Amino acid sequence: MKRVLLFALIALWALSSAALAEESTSESDGTEASETAVVEETVLAEDIEYGGYTVEELVRIIQEQAGHIEDLTARVGALEGNVAQVSEKAEKAGELPSWVPKVKISGDLRYRFEHISEAGKKSRQRDRIRARLGMSGKVNDQVDFKVRLASGSDDPVSTNQTLDGAFSSKDIWFDQAFFDWHPNENVNIYGGKMSNPFFAAGGNQLLWDGDLTPEGLALSFHGSGENQPFFNVAHFWADERGGGSDARMLGLQGGVKFGGKSTTATVGLGYYNFTSLKGESPLFDATDSFGNSVTTDPNTGDIFYANGFKELEAFAQVDWQAGNTPVSLYGNWVTNTDAGADDTGWLVGFDLGSTKEPGNWKFGYNYRRVEADAVLGAWCDSDFAGGGTDGKGHIFSISTLLAKNATFGVTYLVNDAGLVNGKDYKRLQVDFGFKF
Repeated sequence: MKRVLLFALIALWALSSAALAEESTSESDGTEASETAVVEETVLAEDIEYGGYTVEELVRIIQEQAGHIEDLTARVGALEGNVAQVSEKAEKAGELPSWVPKVKISGDLRYRFEHISEAGKKSRQRDRIRARLGMSGKVNDQVDFKVRLASGSDDPVSTNQTLDGAFSSKDIWFDQAFFDWHPNENVNIYGGKMSNPFFAAGGNQLLWDGDLTPEGLALSFHGSGENQPFFNVAHFWADERGGGSDARMLGLQGGVKFGGKSTTATVGLGYYNFTSLKGESPLFDATDSFGNSVTTDPNTGDIFYANGFKELEAFAQVDWQAGNTPVSLYGNWVTNTDAGADDTGWLVGFDLGSTKEPGNWKFGYNYRRVEADAVLGAWCDSDFAGGGTDGKGHIFSISTLLAKNATFGVTYLVNDAGLVNGKDYKRLQVDFGFKF
């Protein structure tokens, strides 16, 4: 309100000044003009108040407001310039923030129906899901990283989640978190919780479950050319014990891949030394050795590994093209040199076909025999013979690509759970898988 009165007063003052000036010009009588000038000077000199302000104060306020307006006008102009620059950049086709091309999001979902039949136990049916979401990124030209979340529990060899619990929420865990330093095209150095760096002929799970993501450091070398040598070295932490020796795994694997475009062969050896396991509680679950031999404390009932584990493996795989059908034949053998008995395991299998294109089919089969202390039971196949070691039998599988990134598969396990007085164990898995 005061500002309105201010501007009104200024306008009246300006009009009165103009009228006085006009009157002074039109009057020919010098005396009257002189008197008018005296009156005007007297009025301007008076300490007139309007709305609590004198004329001088009102003029000063107007000047201050004009300065503020100029400052605001400058700021608005600067902002308009910035907006124009941003808009111009956004209009450029294909231009994205610098970090976007360096990051990739991927994931998969599997829905599984499972039927388990084991002699002496009631048969079991369940539906399970496996959901994984990963993010990989490029730090620079030589370093990448990957982080992946997965469903399931803290089980090191399974990311499955059974559908039960009255629609309860399901757990999410860190399944992978590692860096990949590749100083050149032949060498990769990994650190963290990583994908298993060791080669498995035919993707078999004689030594390592397919869901295992070991933790520690690893180095992989892959040669180039017609004959491609390779080796993998790893130092994995299994159990950090504050009051005793740590359980670790030191592994070395080497081999060579050779052949032409239509036929290739891969052969190699591996050696894996597990430290500080004999006489210690089983890894992951102190009440379950997953088939490995144990000793029992008669007072507490606690169990401990009866043997250490120093595993020596040999493997081979041959791949060729039979007409339009890919064929793969593979085998794996392992022995635990730290055990005096029940120390050997072996596997043979083959795959026919592929699922690279919609409508393609793939058939797989393998047979294995795994003695109790051939490998560490906590880390080998979690499905075969109920999981762990001390079993033998067949695995049949068939799968097809329904559409791009959508698969359907059936796996049937016919096993003996236990090599001595073993029990019949059958497991049917029907899978629908989706990935992006």
